[in-house]
Amino acid sequence: MIKQPLLSFWRRREGVASIEFAMVFFGFFSMVMFVAEIARLSYMSAVIDLAVTEAAKEAKNAKQPNSGAYQRRFRIRLTEESGTLWKFLTSKDAVRIRVNFAHSIDDLLTNNYSAMSTDSPLARYQLNYRYHPMFFPFPKMWASTLLNREVIFVQEYERSAFVD
Repeated sequence: MIKQPLLSFWRRREGVASIEFAMVFFGFFSMVMFVAEIARLSYMSAVIDLAVTEAAKEAKNAKQPNSGAYQRRFRIRLTEESGTLWKFLTSKDAVRIRVNFAHSIDDLLTNNYSAMSTDSPLARYQLNYRYHPMFFPFPKMWASTLLNREVIFVQEYERSAFVD
């Protein structure tokens, strides 16, 4: 008696497509969002590489009276003069910028930095970007370590101290 209704329940095919669609759609949607987040992360990485290089190049070539002016010029070039797309992709609290100066390559290797740019021909420009996922949650440790950039330049107006 119980066997007949149970057998007829398993043999019915009405609504199978909607059930299969519901089961597959969540996995497909998650995969599409994951790919979109990976593409955004890759694009952000490329934008940050280019922005740090260009901003540091401009800052090192400008004649600056003190070390704070180098960092200020670097920050302005990165945050305000990088175009509309940069402002769309990031917020001001997500970017941390540092500029450190060194007298020699040995000082750079041992992290023995100078606070002043005078007579410090080498500068280390750093940008740490705190990534905020938009579509798909990533482990924050993985994303934040991926988006730390730094470049080392010989300061244009201090290079005579490096050559000597």
